[in-house]
Amino acid sequence: MNKSQFWAMARDLKEHPENLPKYREIYRNVYPFSDGIFKMLMANEGKPERTIKFLNAMLGLTGKNAITEFTLGVQEQPGILDNKTAIFDIYGYNQAKEPVLIEVQQNYNELFVDRLVYYTSRIVNNQVKKSQSYDLPHIYVLSLLVDDQFPLEPDTYFHQYQFMRNRKYTFKKLNVFLVEMTKFFRIEDRLQEEKRYETREMSPRAEMLRLFRDVLEDKTIDEEKAQRLLDKDFAKDVNFKGYTDELLLLEVDNMTDMLYEKQGSYLQGKREGREEGRKEGVAEGFQEAKYVIAKAMLDLGKLSVAEIAQASKLTEAEVLALKDA
Repeated sequence: MNKSQFWAMARDLKEHPENLPKYREIYRNVYPFSDGIFKMLMANEGKPERTIKFLNAMLGLTGKNAITEFTLGVQEQPGILDNKTAIFDIYGYNQAKEPVLIEVQQNYNELFVDRLVYYTSRIVNNQVKKSQSYDLPHIYVLSLLVDDQFPLEPDTYFHQYQFMRNRKYTFKKLNVFLVEMTKFFRIEDRLQEEKRYETREMSPRAEMLRLFRDVLEDKTIDEEKAQRLLDKDFAKDVNFKGYTDELLLLEVDNMTDMLYEKQGSYLQGKREGREEGRKEGVAEGFQEAKYVIAKAMLDLGKLSVAEIAQASKLTEAEVLALKDA
């Protein structure tokens, strides 16, 4: 299940929870990057090896730099006075007690980097106590971007932020890694269309992303591949059937995608100096989301036009018009 399909399902189930059995028949896999599901998959205290393999692959850590232990830390860092509280998707420590942060960003947002810098600063700020020296540990930050965040860089999906002096000397204790997943898939498709198979990236990071692409495209997960890259239980853990109705409906209630869209639209309206710009931006975002949702459900080919119209809040005529789009 991909993001558009998950959002369509969530909107429908929010009003019609009795439709959940229908989606169990349609989909094989859960959407792995929703807040709760991702934490259950990648922050399972009973399966630390999965998180370790995931981090080493995504961060490109090998040899003596590889993570060999991972211990979960406190996800919520309360704000002091009027400062915002920082709530991390996954936060923990490696064998050297070095902080490791994983954040998932669902949609493009002009404030994304600002938010990531704020979260990272909270980690840095909490490392030094009174009477201690300012000897900071190495800090790793991994942000998984479901949508493109840097559209002007179509051929680069992996980004690394570092403090640098004179554009030459890096401060090596803070590494921030950004991975644009959808862009990686698009690069893969372009290479395939051009029949440039030999230029495909074969890094552990690329192999990990291909595994998650199989989940998103609702394919049967290769258990041998999943065991090699993560662990033997991963194929089972992404299966829709393994989640109770209560848990899935709770995930629907916790959906926060639209919050990011509203925040980005508000910023755009504010910069234009018009309150109307904010309102129009939000309204256009909602309307565009309706068409994306309906088109994704049409392409799936398992729902009637009436069912798609009900879930997407479009008319049946508007849904029919998307068939040839």
